[in-house]
Amino acid sequence: MKPGPKAPPDLSPLPLQAAESVAERFASFCATYVTVPKGTGARGRLRLRPWQVDLVASVLDGTPRPRLAGWMMPRGQGKTTIVAALGLFELFCGPEGAEVDLVATDERQANICLRTAQRMVELEPELQRRCHLYQRQIRVPASGSRMEVHTAEPRSLEGLDPSLAIVDEIGVVDRRVYEVMALAAGKRNASTLLGIGTPGPDPADSVLLEMREYAKAHPQDRSLIFREFSAAGFTDHPVDCVHCWELANPALDDFLHRDALTALLPPKTREATYRRARLCQFVSDNEGRFLPSGVWDKLSTAVDIPDGDDVVLALDGSFNGDATALVVATVSAAPHFDVAGLWEPTGTDYRVPVADVEKAIKDACLKWNVLEVVADPYRWTRSLQALEADGVPVVEFPQSAQRMTPATSDFYKAAVNGLLTHSGNPDLARHVGNAVVSDDARGVRIRKDGRHGLRIDLAVAAVMALSRATWRARKQKKRRARSFA
Repeated sequence: MKPGPKAPPDLSPLPLQAAESVAERFASFCATYVTVPKGTGARGRLRLRPWQVDLVASVLDGTPRPRLAGWMMPRGQGKTTIVAALGLFELFCGPEGAEVDLVATDERQANICLRTAQRMVELEPELQRRCHLYQRQIRVPASGSRMEVHTAEPRSLEGLDPSLAIVDEIGVVDRRVYEVMALAAGKRNASTLLGIGTPGPDPADSVLLEMREYAKAHPQDRSLIFREFSAAGFTDHPVDCVHCWELANPALDDFLHRDALTALLPPKTREATYRRARLCQFVSDNEGRFLPSGVWDKLSTAVDIPDGDDVVLALDGSFNGDATALVVATVSAAPHFDVAGLWEPTGTDYRVPVADVEKAIKDACLKWNVLEVVADPYRWTRSLQALEADGVPVVEFPQSAQRMTPATSDFYKAAVNGLLTHSGNPDLARHVGNAVVSDDARGVRIRKDGRHGLRIDLAVAAVMALSRATWRARKQKKRRARSFA
């Protein structure tokens, strides 16, 4: 977009022929005013395929218009193009003061849709002279309408009033982001939250899957609609199954080229990733995972650690961009684990509440007989010194390869051999499930999956806790009482 003062806008309404349905009016809008900005058909008019018209009709022609809508489709189906065009249609042909809010897993992803919409405007003089383009917005002065991209932080999304909220990659979006947007999109007589995406790597924690299951279980509830193109239910078929390809990809042999699907078949990409992205199948990605599938679930006893037991606390602390985790383990040859605290980031300006973490440690020391608090001193030296001055037994555990490699191996062996148990805490299960194995010249350790940025801090703390709890069990340190100032 051009910097500097904006030219006076054309305040006349956008000429558009009447149609029998809103979806047909949208198709006419695309054929008249929307130019394909890139890819197959670039610089030509956007002429919707029948399956695309049906998809849009599920939202625009609902009676009443649904408050929640979910579209599940593989990559390569022109999702960004149709969503950008739908946003522009709401902007130019929607209600007075229409607001289109774009949110995704991060601001970069959401900006892809906004940039596509801006390029469509730049390529069409009738649209360009009726709006103003800004770095993060498109505004239509005649109606006071706007399209805007937002950072995927729950706090920054409070107070929005969208007529159309678009949540991209809803298969992996933070649940808190979805909930804030869903609650915001109800302040008008007609408003819709549209979530679009492919299944994420963790089907157990997926907003997309929950929307899908609810729609199947409650077909009479017209406040939520769900449409999908997928080969779900055919995970037993090979990944090169032509039937699955055609079932899941309506754009195949149109603007999705068959050789692109062939070129990326495993082992060029991992099978689980291919099935999610190209076939929209709900599969767990256990390749490279720390523990074999099902092992952690079998170790759950659903029993808490009794007050007064001898325990070890393990702290995996961060400063701002990561989670801080506090795990408790009984001092035993086969320790029992639970979570004593978890603080996860809530936005880019998040800072760990250090005072809350210190208080949680002291409270744990009053609840159990804590023989030691084990922690990596990096960035937590001041807190550890203060806790030690208050009588808390602190043991430093630098997360070096020399320490973490044997501790990781011990934890793995204990888990697969049934030599540990846990309370069934869902956060601990999530972090353990997110951990993948790093095997290099320095040894085997757990790490984050860099593709998804999933949290593993409770798992790291559990590895440290097992190392010290089993060592303590061998030493059988004498019990002692403590009090704190």
